[in-house]
Amino acid sequence: PEDVDRELVLGLESAAPNFDVILVSDQAETSQGGVVTAGMRAALERIASAQPDTVIWVDSRMRAELFRRVIVKPNREEAGAACLRALGTVDYAALRRHLEAPLLVVTHGGDGAESIDGVGSTWVPTRRVEHPVDICGAGDSFSAGAALALKVTRDPLAAVRFGNIVASITIMRKGTGTASPQELLAYPPA
Repeated sequence: PEDVDRELVLGLESAAPNFDVILVSDQAETSQGGVVTAGMRAALERIASAQPDTVIWVDSRMRAELFRRVIVKPNREEAGAACLRALGTVDYAALRRHLEAPLLVVTHGGDGAESIDGVGSTWVPTRRVEHPVDICGAGDSFSAGAALALKVTRDPLAAVRFGNIVASITIMRKGTGTASPQELLAYPPA
């Protein structure tokens, strides 16, 4: 309802200055999109403009093309569908421009991810994990690791590499797993 939407938007906007990273998980497969409504997307755009040092990282299953001026991370299928809805053709660089996004990261499962910014596109491979236990939550793990690493390093490629490592660890557990600091430190270098 509109009153709940307004309350959530106001809550986000009042809390946003207290955070360095805002992760948006827009995974509701409904036409409305759960709590990530048009009003919430507009609020995220306002926050991105007002707080340029805050990393706003969006993982949207069905509406990636509707976000503006934030980092967007769809997987390959979601990115292709967003391109087709917004542009009529699959073109990740054009989608990034359409989004006015500082960065578009398209994940490709066990093969790695593509980082697209205003300069161009860079492929970031990952170390293939043989026989993963459970890939549920791999994208969420990737997003959490990459967004935090981006805030710390301000280096999109380092962030994507770190996201790949986090996801590589979490897929070796049953259910949605986590990657501990100890596991991340012990992860063998490439």
